[in-house]
Amino acid sequence: MNKVANPGQKAVSGIIWIYLAYYSGKFLVFLSTLVLARILSKDDFGVAGYALTVISFLDVAADLGIGPALIYSHNEKEKANTAFWLGLALSSIMTLFTWMIAPLAGIFFGDDRAIAVVRVLSFSFPIAALGSIHDILLRKELSFKKKFIPDFSRSIGKGIFSIVFALAGFGAWSLIIGQLSGMFIAMIVLWITFPWRPSFQFAFDKSRELIRYGISIVGVDILGVILVNSDYLLVGRYLGATALGVYTLAFRIPDLLIMQFCSIVSKVIFPLYSKLRDDPNSLQRGFLATTRYVVLVTAPLSLGIFLVSPPLIMLAFGEKWSEAIPIMRAISIYSLMLSLAYNAGDVYKAQGRPEILIRISLARAVVLIPALYWAASQVRSIQIVGWVHAGVAFIFGLITLAIASTLLNVSVNALWASMRPAVIATSVMVVCVMLVISFLNNYNFSYLSQLVIEVMVGIASYVGTIWIVERSIVNELVALVQKFLKKSTQTAQ
Repeated sequence: MNKVANPGQKAVSGIIWIYLAYYSGKFLVFLSTLVLARILSKDDFGVAGYALTVISFLDVAADLGIGPALIYSHNEKEKANTAFWLGLALSSIMTLFTWMIAPLAGIFFGDDRAIAVVRVLSFSFPIAALGSIHDILLRKELSFKKKFIPDFSRSIGKGIFSIVFALAGFGAWSLIIGQLSGMFIAMIVLWITFPWRPSFQFAFDKSRELIRYGISIVGVDILGVILVNSDYLLVGRYLGATALGVYTLAFRIPDLLIMQFCSIVSKVIFPLYSKLRDDPNSLQRGFLATTRYVVLVTAPLSLGIFLVSPPLIMLAFGEKWSEAIPIMRAISIYSLMLSLAYNAGDVYKAQGRPEILIRISLARAVVLIPALYWAASQVRSIQIVGWVHAGVAFIFGLITLAIASTLLNVSVNALWASMRPAVIATSVMVVCVMLVISFLNNYNFSYLSQLVIEVMVGIASYVGTIWIVERSIVNELVALVQKFLKKSTQTAQ
């Protein structure tokens, strides 16, 4: 039986390290986005969005799920070597395949500019494959501290190269070049940081084992990418590059603060849950602890973004992006709904039951895609597209949580108890911020003043309520962070 002491604490420690790497770098990328929003046009963001959307669809099948399969399997050097060469071969084939079908992207979007950007961005497949096994082995060992430098490097490289080429007048290409540059730098740093080197060894029986498990994960991931990115496809096809540019930018802040946080949690939780799969009690405790911490972060962030989006958009991106305000509000609610059950999917995968997630995703796709098609092609409103996403995410988030709770034998009361402090504190925060916004609307405050006042009131009311309602959570988080910092200092010495 694989036991992990204090699973909640182990998860938080890992999340802190990834958060430090991701957001220290992402902060610079966000600063670059502020610059790019003023240099580039909405159309530039939309053209780059064509390529990013197409590649995201193809990326899920680029390695046939061998990464999660390697995490799930027992430690075997032969499997790691096989996974490396198999992944590199598959990614190279995917680049060739993408190059050949790129003209279809031009036809689909009704814009020939999509062809070239899709072809160039397809080189991201082999670049990612060269460092993917290093990254996976670090995650498998829960060595998130060592992932700090490569993750940080990826974000910095992407931001810097995007700005440099945008200033040089490369337009949409600056975003594509930045994406590839960040990935290449991260790959180099992974090889420097992690000493593992692939040997010229390939075992066909191991490759079959990896693919057998990986295929089921790919099925889940393909459905996930359809659910997450079908809106981009439909907006790009029916509303054009400019609308896609606005829609893409409206996603930036909710995605950075909420969805990427959930993704980071997933990267920690899946290998941790895999180690706990034979220990039901620890897995149950880990699930409840993760749910509590995730909601404590995502609930106030989501509703906070919803409330402060007018001054945030105007100050961050400029008045030419004002039409992104209502879209960002819809996306912030969508992000909240999705975050509530995000880590439930890792429960299914860790217990070797990814078919549950496939069924849920299929049902969600059946509901979501026609609704998005209606919003984009009939109503022709990117705001309605965002609200459709939010409504469907709410319904299926509840379903996903219910199934995960049943699988782990977690009662509704226990699940509610894990969320209750965040729900109460966020409700108080919303009321306080709304009162402040109503007051500020009567006076001619600058965007900066509005944003600062609203954010400060939100933080004070949220933290204050948590302190009153359940002080133990604050003390627990402070203790975890202090322990993390003390351990980090000792390691550095």
